[in-house]
Amino acid sequence: MMVAGIVGDSLTSRAWIWAPTLYIVGLIVMNVLSTPLATEIIPDGCPDNSANCDHRQIMIDVSDEELHKAMEEWTDTRSFTASFSEGHIVDRTLFMQFPDDVTYENKCGYIEVNSQSRLGGADFGVNADRLDDLESFLKSYNFETTCQ
Repeated sequence: MMVAGIVGDSLTSRAWIWAPTLYIVGLIVMNVLSTPLATEIIPDGCPDNSANCDHRQIMIDVSDEELHKAMEEWTDTRSFTASFSEGHIVDRTLFMQFPDDVTYENKCGYIEVNSQSRLGGADFGVNADRLDDLESFLKSYNFETTCQ
């Protein structure tokens, strides 16, 4: 009986050795699959009845320059953000590092914001949570200018 316990312990320890390797291989595969062929293409908004996208209008009157500054600061607070450019942020999910596109546009009086997953048919509420966090950040931000 003791021999069987040793064999079982050996199998369990081997599984723990391979778990990090499988996780890293999974991350690499997801990143390769999610790399768009043309990175300049920004999503045009949320499709109707989409389960992997969220859209908001955040009522804030701010200049474009200050909005970009605030969005860059919010990006810096995100743990897994991949990139920031004016109007487009690539933010990644916590565990599997799926890339999601966050786009925004200042409409002078409100901001149009979309958060859309690049992969999969559902986001399990991640995009809505992300926009909740963004809206909370922007509402508490001390803007000094308004849109002209």
